[in-house]
Amino acid sequence: MPADMKNRRPILVIFILILALLLILLNPWNQREREDRSVALRNMEDVDRIVLVDSYNSTELIKVDGSWYLFGTEPVSPVSVENLLIAASRLEVASIVGSVANGGSDEPQGDSREITFFRGDHVLLTYGLRVVSGRYLLNLRGSETACYIALPGYPGLDLDRVFSATPDHYREHLLIDLRPSEITAIQIDLASGEAFRFTQDREGNIRCDPANENTHLPDGAPNVLSMKLLFSYFTSIRYEQRAEMPVDSLTGTADHSRKMVTIGVESFSGEHHSLQVFTYHEIPGSKPDLFRALVLYNDEQDAMIVNYIYLDVLMRGLSHYFGEK
Repeated sequence: MPADMKNRRPILVIFILILALLLILLNPWNQREREDRSVALRNMEDVDRIVLVDSYNSTELIKVDGSWYLFGTEPVSPVSVENLLIAASRLEVASIVGSVANGGSDEPQGDSREITFFRGDHVLLTYGLRVVSGRYLLNLRGSETACYIALPGYPGLDLDRVFSATPDHYREHLLIDLRPSEITAIQIDLASGEAFRFTQDREGNIRCDPANENTHLPDGAPNVLSMKLLFSYFTSIRYEQRAEMPVDSLTGTADHSRKMVTIGVESFSGEHHSLQVFTYHEIPGSKPDLFRALVLYNDEQDAMIVNYIYLDVLMRGLSHYFGEK
């Protein structure tokens, strides 16, 4: 073999190695894998603080001795925090957008928020999340690249709610937390015998119908604003404490007259909520409490004490919805 060929062989080998190394480093599939890995939260058990901020709210969840607290003091619903962490750890990239600006070419829906996961003072992961054309757009802090994300196995899950920045969403005594657009039907059965039902379609159109043969709608068209307001009253309905009163003690013949209303709520996603509302007497035989009521919720076996601030607006008769326009 000629000497010049022998001299070229090491150079050729080095050139091939350099080329292979460049292909590995610049490989778009490797880049996609890095993006996938960077979106999901790793080692969620290491997280001891979560901060969620949007245009209107700021929520801080802190883990103390294995339990989660709102702002470090108020116990929260373990399910709501667990859902948040599980969702964050299983997020995957559905498609990559060239830049945040490109991802925002469609009109955003709902509010955007920033979510940050901490271990001590160390930031584990931070990203912004918003809804664009019905899809969830995520961008990592410090990166111009955005991506649409998905949660495999949960195609209908509302991530906008799972990653809520509203403190009430995480409170332990939460009964119902539905936005107006999530509700498809509300039925109200008053103690007077009047019963009526509101139904809403996906476009937000609401209609009112009688719910028993003894109820007749007033003349004229219903007040659209009043109906829409009713659908907005089911966010963050909470109870104060359990009353330690079994269902039988309220639904028996002797106490049935104390029942004021039964309210049923259904969501587009299939949630069903039932509230049977009774007057509350702190001492047997005393006058009804003016600020609190007893509520039987769904299939719970014990009554709960609920503040009237949540209930007053739900117990109005039909005339309220056919009043002045």
